[in-house]
Amino acid sequence: EEGQFIAVLGHNGSGKSTFAKHLNALLTPSEGTVWVDGKDTAKDENILDIRKEAGMIFQNTDNQIVAGVVEEDVAFGPENIGVPTEEIWERVGHSLEAVGMTAYRYHSPNRLSGGQKQRLCIARALLKCPKILILDDSTSAVDTATERAIREALHSEYKDMTKIIIAQRIRSVMDADEILVLDNGKTAGFGTHEQLLADCPVYREIYDVQNGREE
Repeated sequence: EEGQFIAVLGHNGSGKSTFAKHLNALLTPSEGTVWVDGKDTAKDENILDIRKEAGMIFQNTDNQIVAGVVEEDVAFGPENIGVPTEEIWERVGHSLEAVGMTAYRYHSPNRLSGGQKQRLCIARALLKCPKILILDDSTSAVDTATERAIREALHSEYKDMTKIIIAQRIRSVMDADEILVLDNGKTAGFGTHEQLLADCPVYREIYDVQNGREE
């Protein structure tokens, strides 16, 4: 639903990234139907609108950086869809602030750390104000405190935006409205953290393993 925070978890190879690519029509279903904001992703005439509405950030940031200065990289794209120049630069400041990257506005992206590059890519996606923001394990290089700060900013500054976050760490998504658990391409569970701990063996296994490692 609009404004919800949905997390997606599962073992490696469970289908998390494949699922994410269906949400902005990078992939289309071989059977069944995927609807994004009432639009069938398999219909060519819907693809552009779906990709405007479903902003996606991938884990590998180096393939997503397009400019030599952070602010120019964040600003890339909106002019092509008719956003006025003054509004673009206003949005740049707002999105960099949301991910804690204002101090790096005039830096070269090539000199950023892996976590900073991930935050840069999130800022660029936010600039386009999509209805749905899909983060495909795109905070994996960010420390826990920074990840929490980004999530809090997304909740407070972008309340109407639906956030779908694919993550490896359960601690990162325990506060999600609902969590989708995938196993071998199928739904193994869907609910809150507490519900899944009680009713979903796959989720419980991931939780126990991660707690054991942290201890």
